[in-house]
Amino acid sequence: MTIRAWQLDPLLPLWLPLALLAVGLVGLFGLAASGTVGLERLAANQARRILANSATPLVAQLVNRAVDLVFAAIALRILGVEGNGEYAIASVTWLYLKTITDFGLSILVAREVARTPQRAGRLVGTTTLFRWAVLLCLLPLVGALVTTGRDWLGLSPASLTAIVILVISIVPASYSEAINSVFTGYERMHLPAILTIFTNLIRFASGLLALGYGLGVPGIAAAAVIAAICNAAAFHLAINRQAMRIEWVCSLDEWRSLAKSAWPLLLNGLLITVFFRVDTFVIQAFDGTYSLGIYDAAYKLPNLVPLIPSYFVLAVFPLLSRQSGDDRRRSFELGAKFLVLTGWLIVLVTLIGAPLFIRILGGQAFLPEAAETLRILIWFTPLHFLNGIAQYAVIAADRQRAIAPAYIAATIFNLLGNLTGVPLFGYRAAAVVTVLTEIVLLLALRRALEESLGPIAWKVILWRPIPAVLSASAIVWLALEYLPLAMVLALPSYFALLWLTGTVSSRDVALLQPLLPHRLVERFRGYR
Repeated sequence: MTIRAWQLDPLLPLWLPLALLAVGLVGLFGLAASGTVGLERLAANQARRILANSATPLVAQLVNRAVDLVFAAIALRILGVEGNGEYAIASVTWLYLKTITDFGLSILVAREVARTPQRAGRLVGTTTLFRWAVLLCLLPLVGALVTTGRDWLGLSPASLTAIVILVISIVPASYSEAINSVFTGYERMHLPAILTIFTNLIRFASGLLALGYGLGVPGIAAAAVIAAICNAAAFHLAINRQAMRIEWVCSLDEWRSLAKSAWPLLLNGLLITVFFRVDTFVIQAFDGTYSLGIYDAAYKLPNLVPLIPSYFVLAVFPLLSRQSGDDRRRSFELGAKFLVLTGWLIVLVTLIGAPLFIRILGGQAFLPEAAETLRILIWFTPLHFLNGIAQYAVIAADRQRAIAPAYIAATIFNLLGNLTGVPLFGYRAAAVVTVLTEIVLLLALRRALEESLGPIAWKVILWRPIPAVLSASAIVWLALEYLPLAMVLALPSYFALLWLTGTVSSRDVALLQPLLPHRLVERFRGYR
């Protein structure tokens, strides 16, 4: 890496990332040292504590995603297609290693701290050392990847350097994760959530400095290490305020017990990670860095989609858990229909606006390939939403053991589909396989779902919206060159046909009323 003169003037003056870095550092360490006194007073009772612990992480995640999109819009223009592909393979490699080193311990530690708070200090030390030991065991694999990756996967020197740098970030991140789990067990999730905002701001500013000085992909990886170190230091300050003494104990018996308890959680985490991102390695190996850069740019917007079902499902999960029999089935059907219709709406908007979205995100260099790929990828949305609520309905019925086999089947299909399709048809085959994998996952979950809830009205959920979707899609296709016209015609036709076919009724809105904004409900009633 060669440091050059600042390259981003006049659009991005040097003082801006420096100012953002200062704000991030002051905010991070100031908050860690002082705590969130106002929020802690507000969350004095159980109901307010639940609100703070759910709303604050949600807001923090939305803010962080927005910051990430802004950074992506800048980085894609500077790195270009090849550079984006180089960093994509490095970041996904890091994701796999991070998932393995975490070993599912985050959930386990939070549970144990909630049950026995006096064990918190020992759990932080023991699980951090355990994570570091797992990382140490993985280093030979990392070394093999670094030495053979250029020949086997066509990895560039920039990608290999970034992988090594990102592996270093796992060391401080493991300590942060252990402390974060303690705060979760203490029911003080608002403080870590706000700390992540300032940590992300540090990473954002450091990344801009790296790009501005011409450090490229390795520079972005180095920014992640800086942010991880700052985050670990801040979490250390924050946990010290709790008057908790960390016990650095290396006990093989405890490690054995942790591994025995946590490996099912590790398996689930790995399955989800492999399920979503194995295509990255296949595209890199068979279609090259340029194709991966295009595919990853198209994937950045669908990456935001899972936010919608995750928060909706968390809202209805307590209801599903309390209900039984026909009540639980009806609640699932209503929630599933709402999510599927939302998913189809996202598909239509993306079909219309894909070129505009990619132009805003990455610039002309990614067009038209990334927009065309996005138009394929986005079709996974309705079934992804449906699978999200289906999993929680199965868990609510205490049939969670059926989820892992379903993910195993879907993961195997995804891997084989990518290994078959990408060498023959290129990176767009990976987008098609992503959509088909959601179908496989639904089929794998369907039996457990119907055994838990009874016969499901699949016709209402899946097939009744099809006329509205086909009609709107046809309008989009015919008016593809005139985006405003396509938007004006397609979306009203979609909503009108949903109403005319009885897919959406006033009864549905009445049942959904507790989860919808009051103004929206009143406005809907006004049209009746």
